[in-house]
Amino acid sequence: MKKMDFILASSSPRRIHMLKEQGYSFSVVKPQTNEACKIKDPVKNALAVSLRKAKYVALKNPNKLVVSADTIVVLNKTLLGKPLNKDHALKMLKNLNNKSHKVITAFHLVIYKDKKLKVIKAKAVTSKVFFGNFLDAEYKSYIRTKEPMDKAGAYAIQGIGAKFVSKVLGSYTNVVGLPLFELVKSLEKAGISPR
Repeated sequence: MKKMDFILASSSPRRIHMLKEQGYSFSVVKPQTNEACKIKDPVKNALAVSLRKAKYVALKNPNKLVVSADTIVVLNKTLLGKPLNKDHALKMLKNLNNKSHKVITAFHLVIYKDKKLKVIKAKAVTSKVFFGNFLDAEYKSYIRTKEPMDKAGAYAIQGIGAKFVSKVLGSYTNVVGLPLFELVKSLEKAGISPR
C-alpha cells in the first residue's frame, strides 16, 4: 500500500470535494450496492450500509485501502432517505420544519488482503441539526432548484438548503457527508496523509 493512496467507495461530489480540499490523493470507485437496509437502529443502519459499500469495492481491489461512508437523516425515530419525487421532498421538508433532527454518517476503512476483509476503522458520528420555521412556498421554491432530489432528508446544508438551518450541534462536515475530524485522524493512524 503506497502512502497517500486509497480508494473512495463513493461517487458523492461532496465527499470527493472535501477529501481533495484536504489534499488527499485517491481514486474513486462507485459501489454498485443497494443502500436499502432494514436495520431500525440508525447508527447500526449507517454502519451496515457503509460496510456494504466498502466490502463491494475492496473485494474488487485487493491490497488497497478503501474508505466508504453512508449518511442518514433521522427525525424522531424515522430514517429519512433521498426523496422519491417532488411531493415526497416537500413532505420531508415540512416534517423537518421548526424541529431538530439527527444526521449520522458512518465510515469505514477496510482492506482486502490474503482473502480476508480487514476492518481497520469503523465509526459513526452524530450531529444535531435545527431547522427554522419556514412557509411551504419557501420549500416549494427550494425544490424547484432540484438540489434536494438526491439528498438524504431532502436538503443540502452546504448548498441553497443552508438557509433553513438555524444551528448545528456537533460536526458540520458530518452533515455534509464526511466527519472530517474523525476520518482524518483515522487515515493518519492508517499511515495516510495529505500530499
